[in-house]
Amino acid sequence: MITDSKSIELLRQAFEQIKWDNNMVKLEMARKQDIKATLFYTFDENMPEKLYEYKIWFNENAGTATIISNNENASYGELDKDNAQALKNNFLK
Repeated sequence: MITDSKSIELLRQAFEQIKWDNNMVKLEMARKQDIKATLFYTFDENMPEKLYEYKIWFNENAGTATIISNNENASYGELDKDNAQALKNNFLK
């Protein structure tokens, strides 16, 4: 569980850089994800938080990351090399 504000901010910055493609049909990957993360989002203080699950694969050759989410507004995404490395460093401390 990641709860310190510095790590959360680094993850937030990395997630903001994901290039989402919502036109993808259900995608299957050839191997099991490297990370499975559940993120808690608070959009309104008067409403309960929303939980979104992210499956993340790190593409070692390219240095990028592929992300599949259960968020209907952001279901499939790619992350560039620098942000993928930041994500990897934060999740795999």
